[in-house]
Amino acid sequence: MAAAVAGAVLVAGACSQPNAEDQAAPPETTVTTAAPDITTTTAEQAEPEPAPETTTTTAAPATSTEPAEPEAAPEAPEPAMPELPERSGWSIQIGTEDADTTYGVSAAPGGDLVVAAATQGSLAGDNQGQRDVYLARYTPSGELRWSIQTGGPMNDSPLGVSVAPDGSIYVGGFTDGDFASSNQGSADVWLARFDADGNELWRRQFGGPAWDRGFDVTAFDGGAYITGYTASTLDPETDLGGFDGFAARYDAEGNQQWIRHIGTDATDWGQGSALAPDGGLYMTGYTEGALSGSHAGDKDVFAVRINVDGSLAWATQLGTAALDWTQGVGAGPEGGMLIAGSTEGALAAAHAGERDMLVVSLDASGNEHWRWQAGTEGMDTAFEVRQTGEFIVVTGTTAGSLAGAGAALGERDAVLVWLDLAGNLVEMEQFGTGAVDDATGVDVSADGSVVWSGYTYGSFEDAGAGGADLLFGRLELGS
Repeated sequence: MAAAVAGAVLVAGACSQPNAEDQAAPPETTVTTAAPDITTTTAEQAEPEPAPETTTTTAAPATSTEPAEPEAAPEAPEPAMPELPERSGWSIQIGTEDADTTYGVSAAPGGDLVVAAATQGSLAGDNQGQRDVYLARYTPSGELRWSIQTGGPMNDSPLGVSVAPDGSIYVGGFTDGDFASSNQGSADVWLARFDADGNELWRRQFGGPAWDRGFDVTAFDGGAYITGYTASTLDPETDLGGFDGFAARYDAEGNQQWIRHIGTDATDWGQGSALAPDGGLYMTGYTEGALSGSHAGDKDVFAVRINVDGSLAWATQLGTAALDWTQGVGAGPEGGMLIAGSTEGALAAAHAGERDMLVVSLDASGNEHWRWQAGTEGMDTAFEVRQTGEFIVVTGTTAGSLAGAGAALGERDAVLVWLDLAGNLVEMEQFGTGAVDDATGVDVSADGSVVWSGYTYGSFEDAGAGGADLLFGRLELGS
């Protein structure tokens, strides 16, 4: 990242063992910006709490004797925290005089980066109306291979992108128009496939008379899943009324193999997804009902695993009496599931402020490993999460000094959080300008390098073009 290191300070964060909304819209105002900067904090392993004292009772012999003092249990060795290696890489800022935002980035074969974005300007061709789809591919050194822009007269927003093992690029989102076929009413879901050179192979659109929105895309060998939320009836057999989450599976030729609702008779929104070890799907979202167990209050986080045939393997739910929501999913240690989101309660630690970042680790059967929570007095959000080697990397945003006192650079700063596989904080990076900066997407290349995306209202790498500009980059860990 092309930014100067401002210093190192300690940040509060917590990880706990388990107990028995939509994307944040950037403000429309233009903010005076400051020079880019970055603050990094490294956290040392917390001292483990001492084991509770126990009292041992033994049967006394006929003659009175003093019982022997029990030997003190040996202290458990403190687990070693892996040391995060030095990172090197690059970041790019591009945009138009209108709003350009991204929530999707994917690592491609050979270390390339593929970014999908919504543009209201002419970023790679003439704007066709409202938000167009922008898709670009960059080399590992940051050179542009190709970029395209496509859209119709209405809003056609991409929210998810994923590269399949054969190099195919799957992109999905929602449209207010006839992007691939006739609009069924309000917003429809769309999914498209491109080859490695950016040529479109097919495009599909589906929905009902109400509001339907594609949110995330997960490619596999031979096709892709798309997840989101719907107020329509996309599958009568699994529809439960009101807003439900949904997941759909498509093959490489664009045929829908199945679609199903995930939810309750209350409001449920499906969001992020990741590939499960057997080729099925991990999916997350939030619910106002009781999808699995009881409803804690307001919105609860849910996580599900869906089999390759579309049947539900398991569902789990957790939350507080306040708002708890999630949107990012990644494959975790030993084939498990990682979830990134936010909480307005004390889900893993004491609530710090308006909204805290949240990361949860589950095993492949849906059992919790740990939860991690950290925040400031302001709004803190985790968007996406991935594992790379011994570390977990999380993208997010903060309206406070998440990396320690004096770390805040502007109205909202981008954040990269590094955890170890046990959920302990290793390092926190806060970077941005004097304006609004969000880090939204993240993915990991085959060599462990991290690609990330977001947007800025300031001048991080270059002078801001106007409104929000795209911001994305690549980080190599060590040599």
